[in-house]
Amino acid sequence: MQNYQFPLINSETDTLRILAIETTQRQGSIALLDDESIEFHHTLPADKRSAASLAPEIKAVCARHQWPLSSIDLIAVTTGPGSFTGLRVGIVTAKTLGYALDTPVVGINTLDAIALQAKSSESVEVVMDAQRNSVFRRRYTIQEGQIPTPIDEVTIIDDQQWVEELPDAMKVSGPVLAKLKDHLPEHVKLEDKSQWAPKAISVAKLARQSKPLDSPLELMPDYFRKSAAEEKHEESNT
Repeated sequence: MQNYQFPLINSETDTLRILAIETTQRQGSIALLDDESIEFHHTLPADKRSAASLAPEIKAVCARHQWPLSSIDLIAVTTGPGSFTGLRVGIVTAKTLGYALDTPVVGINTLDAIALQAKSSESVEVVMDAQRNSVFRRRYTIQEGQIPTPIDEVTIIDDQQWVEELPDAMKVSGPVLAKLKDHLPEHVKLEDKSQWAPKAISVAKLARQSKPLDSPLELMPDYFRKSAAEEKHEESNT
């Protein structure tokens, strides 16, 4: 479980420039954040979410905001759950930049980033599509001005079972709600639709509270499940 140890407040003693990358969804994003509260969030066109196009896009965004790549102190990226292809693109890019620039990197759980975007609420359940009629889910408690606290691990559950087991008045968020919202009971509260998808700026804010890896080469995706091809192969061998 990722541990975020400090309140989400501006540091008064350290200056930290963070580049954040989010590519787990069809439309990814890049964010720049520093301790002067300067924020920039750039949504990537769908055709810019490949390893070949992401790095030039990052360089262009940094140049536009007069951030030399050498001035970046930390690179953050979502490590899962999410699209297998999207995760690989983001992680390879972050790992390559971190290694080339000798810049620390940190991986952020995608569901944690979405939870950070939730508006005031005592708790929120975050869900993402796990394919094959199932979802990734995780529940959080929220206190104003602080990082959401996960109260359980990321689990995979049948999407209909998840709907049936939701507690009364539970707030839910996550990109898979675009598909499931019409099947939710009336007692369930929906987070604002604009906050369902993970945003790179949320990744950056969580990165401020996270310990970087010892080496960029340690950065790895966390798929939380095997691919459909791997599962099919296992089934055929049983």
